[in-house]
Amino acid sequence: VRCEMLTLSTRSKEAIKTGLAMTIAYGIALQMNWDKPYWAGFAVAFISLATTGQSLNKGALRMLGTLVTTVVALVFIALFAQDRWFFMLFLSLYVGFCTYMMGGTKHKYFWHVCGFVCVIICMDAGPNSINAFEIAILRAQETGLGILVYSLVSILIWPISSGADFEATACKLASIQKQLYRSYLDLMSGQGVAEEAGALRTQAVQEQARFDQLLNAAKTDTYEVWEVRQQWGYYQSQAEELTETMERWRESFAEVKALDLSRLLPNLAPFSAELDERLTQIGRLLAKQPPERQPAAMDLDLDTAEVGVLSHFHKAALAVTRSRLQHLELLTRSLFDSLSDIKGFGQSITEADAAPLPRVGFVPDLDRMVGAVRVILTMWLAYLALIYVDGMPGGPGFVNMAVAFAMALATMPQASVSLLFVPATVSVLFGGLVHIFVMPQLSSFIGLGLLIFGMTFAICYLFAAPRQVLGRILGLARFVTLAAISNEQTYSFLKVANTALMFALIFLILAITAHVPFSLRPERAFLRLLGRFFRSCEYLMSTMRWDLEREVTRLDRWRETFHVREVSTLPRKLGAWGPHIDTKALSGTSPQQVQAVVTSLQGLTYRIQELLEERGSPQAEFLVQELQADIRAWRLRVQEILQRLSEDPAAGERETFRTKLDGMLDHLEERIKGALDKAPEGQFSDREGENFYRLLGAYRGVSEAMVNYAGSTDTIDWTQWEEARF
Repeated sequence: VRCEMLTLSTRSKEAIKTGLAMTIAYGIALQMNWDKPYWAGFAVAFISLATTGQSLNKGALRMLGTLVTTVVALVFIALFAQDRWFFMLFLSLYVGFCTYMMGGTKHKYFWHVCGFVCVIICMDAGPNSINAFEIAILRAQETGLGILVYSLVSILIWPISSGADFEATACKLASIQKQLYRSYLDLMSGQGVAEEAGALRTQAVQEQARFDQLLNAAKTDTYEVWEVRQQWGYYQSQAEELTETMERWRESFAEVKALDLSRLLPNLAPFSAELDERLTQIGRLLAKQPPERQPAAMDLDLDTAEVGVLSHFHKAALAVTRSRLQHLELLTRSLFDSLSDIKGFGQSITEADAAPLPRVGFVPDLDRMVGAVRVILTMWLAYLALIYVDGMPGGPGFVNMAVAFAMALATMPQASVSLLFVPATVSVLFGGLVHIFVMPQLSSFIGLGLLIFGMTFAICYLFAAPRQVLGRILGLARFVTLAAISNEQTYSFLKVANTALMFALIFLILAITAHVPFSLRPERAFLRLLGRFFRSCEYLMSTMRWDLEREVTRLDRWRETFHVREVSTLPRKLGAWGPHIDTKALSGTSPQQVQAVVTSLQGLTYRIQELLEERGSPQAEFLVQELQADIRAWRLRVQEILQRLSEDPAAGERETFRTKLDGMLDHLEERIKGALDKAPEGQFSDREGENFYRLLGAYRGVSEAMVNYAGSTDTIDWTQWEEARF
């Protein structure tokens, strides 16, 4: 007789582990006769992720957030026990602060827990300080229990390390970056396909995000990664910079397409082959194979005779492209050295000390502030309803759930509240049927444990895909809430009905606050962010003054830092809103057109960043004095166009833009030629001349990027975007 072992899928294993952890956590809490054992169930539900490292990281953040906010909650209760309005004011401000911090890049879940757990402790405790302390300690105990149980189960039963996924993702990211480099090299020579390059660019961004996520998890559950975590962190930043530098390189292709680069840069072919070979060797290192060769030192030579006959703007474009390629050379060499150190094939490298940036104080993010305002408003509406509406469904839990949902939505404002209706309705109906018809038939923990395990397994198995993580968490949370398992169990249809009504009222409040202080309709939000982008561009252009005589104040630096961050982050935010726009209801608009607008804005961002960088380079005083009036005229014209675009995104036409800007640049080139012709011998150094041409290329790049934006909006009917729709 031949016996074959049953092979379980990863999906089944993870569902079994979560179901087992949920059952054990409930069993221990009930055995200890703790009140509200479902808090332990919540901890299991919210930290169950794909790998052990990710789960442990999230569990640690949840536990730390619970401990910190326990102290904060007790302080609030001690200070404002007799004044509920001051109590609510400071509590809501604290929750708003936590919501703002959630929008940052680090420890988002920690701040989420700090916010909603503080509300839970404060609302459940009431004015009784003894009850408050007991609630706070119970919350910490049961959260710790759920985290401990799930951590032990995930470590001891079918542990899934993040290390293998991390290594695979690192290899895939390097492979995509190599393909992207080759694709851009073909585009620069006029042989590539822009659509293929765009697809590779999207893949690179996605894999970089996955790499960042898995690196944090691998540091926790993979000792080999933990040992060289600092080197991996340096490699991470260099890989991000490599992708961004290639994007900046791509943006210069339009200006050099008329140039014969093979003549102007005689060793371009061996230089490009060397970079390609380095990316290949990086792939070998990530595959744990020794490199076949070490990087060869390369410099991109210039044929001075050929360059000398070019126009000044062509010289500037060539200088920019050459600068980007040389920066790629530095980055690929640094990436190779980093991986050689990590994999044990080379010596440790020393990171260069970066120059300290000037301190400018707190610089707000407007979108994060708006999200915090919405959460505070939601909290106040729920609190006022609890006070003034007799018999409010859910009691204090109504405020708790409203804040938890509002904080979750603040990090993804593109998600409509209506998307929560279906999963919430299904969860309430299914959980209500179990609560009314199944649970009363159970007489021991054996039966109850089987029910807990079965329900948890079913939810985790059905919502196993990474994109279904919110559905899985919501389903588990609703089951835990509706089951209301405790040692003194009661069953009531009224409880289920009240829970359903509570969620309906919460969604109503969330729908109201979604329109405060302005609508979250995707096309409206897109237009609003578009206006902010151009206003920030206009301000930054106003700082490009060679005739600025007054000293730059701290306020000036603060404003510039704010607008630089706006210009840097708004294209990404616009890209997040774009897929949610209902283009079917907007005739003449397609998803491809929306993406083209976002791409053109990202190009303008890179060009303005280049202009800011080159502005700080030392320039020949002679050229500054000679060209000051002409540069000022160009700058004022660009500011005027940006100001019009901030009010009306369709305020320009491609050919009109090109005619006006090219005319000004042609005039500027004539002035440059005249200035250089009468410049005395040795008036400025070669370094100053190169800096000048790079600065000139940055000016030309801004003009070209604005023309590209106008071309991407030619066929979009912006008036439809502002029309009211129901």
